[in-house]
Amino acid sequence: MQSASSETQIYYHLLDLDESQKQQYLDELSQTQPEIYRQVQSLLACSVSEENLTQLLVFGAHQATHKEVNLCGEVIGKYRLTHELGRGGMGVVYAALRADETFEQDLAIKFIQSNLSNVLGRRALFDEAQLLARLNHPYIAKVFDGGVHNDSVYIVMERVFGQTLNTYLNTTPMQDIDKLRLFKQICQAMEHAHQHQVLHADLKPENILIDRNTRPKLLDFNLTQKVQSDGQKSPSALIAFSDKYASPEQQSGQYLTEQSDVFSLGKILALLFPTPAFWSDVYWVIRRATRIKAKQRYLNVRALRQDIERIIESRPIEQKKHWPLYSTLRLVQRRPLPTVLSAIIVLSGVLFANTLIQKNIQLQQEKKVAEDMMYEVTRLIFHTKGRNVEQMSVSAMMELTRRRILTNPDIPKHIKQKMLLAMMTPVPDKHMTKTISCQPNCPPQKDTNE
Repeated sequence: MQSASSETQIYYHLLDLDESQKQQYLDELSQTQPEIYRQVQSLLACSVSEENLTQLLVFGAHQATHKEVNLCGEVIGKYRLTHELGRGGMGVVYAALRADETFEQDLAIKFIQSNLSNVLGRRALFDEAQLLARLNHPYIAKVFDGGVHNDSVYIVMERVFGQTLNTYLNTTPMQDIDKLRLFKQICQAMEHAHQHQVLHADLKPENILIDRNTRPKLLDFNLTQKVQSDGQKSPSALIAFSDKYASPEQQSGQYLTEQSDVFSLGKILALLFPTPAFWSDVYWVIRRATRIKAKQRYLNVRALRQDIERIIESRPIEQKKHWPLYSTLRLVQRRPLPTVLSAIIVLSGVLFANTLIQKNIQLQQEKKVAEDMMYEVTRLIFHTKGRNVEQMSVSAMMELTRRRILTNPDIPKHIKQKMLLAMMTPVPDKHMTKTISCQPNCPPQKDTNE
């Protein structure tokens, strides 16, 4: 019979048995080790599948990482372990220094629990660690070395001094633009990892440290998760994730793609901006990144990062380009001074053109009024031609002119008022012409006022 700490060996042993042998084995297990029997039986209740294997391995990892194994003070290869930094579902992390004292170097060494090494194989874990070692990015904790100690694969990494993302946000006030720049740096790190065919598969605030220079450092890549390009599940894939930040396909045990990390990044952006307004660009970026269906999300981290850059630079994001006046508003925000100057120039041009038009209309009106007045004078002359003009006084002529002006509908009202006002002004007597009463061939009379 297997020991209580060998659940994975029990599972593999069951796979080699036929149905009758399997049932006999389980019956014996239920009598001798009921606790392990209940764990195994719950996994085999429906059918033996890959999802059951995953749950069993996670259970084994949980049991292993909660054992009180203390390696503090031990020398592992070239490294001396000083104290424990953290413990998770995949292993334990210790702070370390170079034991030979040839270099002063602060390191972190992660020990992957031995059960996972036995199930997945050391070679597979080393291959994944080698992929991480190829990553060379300022926002990813660097992997330097690796080895095996007491059946556990360990990985030697850069030690990052800083706070986890959620702790940093709770203790440090940040402007929105600073949050966007920080998130952009996280996206750049993930974009670099994806270019080297490495998924993180466990992105959450606890795995993002903010160092003393306020730069992010990504930690704890899930070594059992691989980029899936053929649409097939990886037989060695373990479900190790945070329910709040893991994509729906990861929670359901499906294969993972870059869009799984996109979903987690969207959740982290939502942590940075808990209540974005509906019309804000951040709201629409979060909305697209965290879609339930992977095909509706950003195609990759690069597309997500580009939209973040557009927000930082006040450029229109892809999803809102069709919104009325949206692109114009972003242009004003991006170049306020040139936009205002251009608007002033355009407005001045419009006002100048409008003034010219109004002046032209006024000139046309004045020309029309002058023509109408000339017409009235001409009509007045012809109207009085048949009368005894010699007997008409100036006052009579003025009155006749006033009537003609008032009855002409083509002369504007304000022109009529000015003309009538001028006609009502008294004329000095010396300028008045006396009534002429003379016969034909009568010699002209001399003005007595002269």
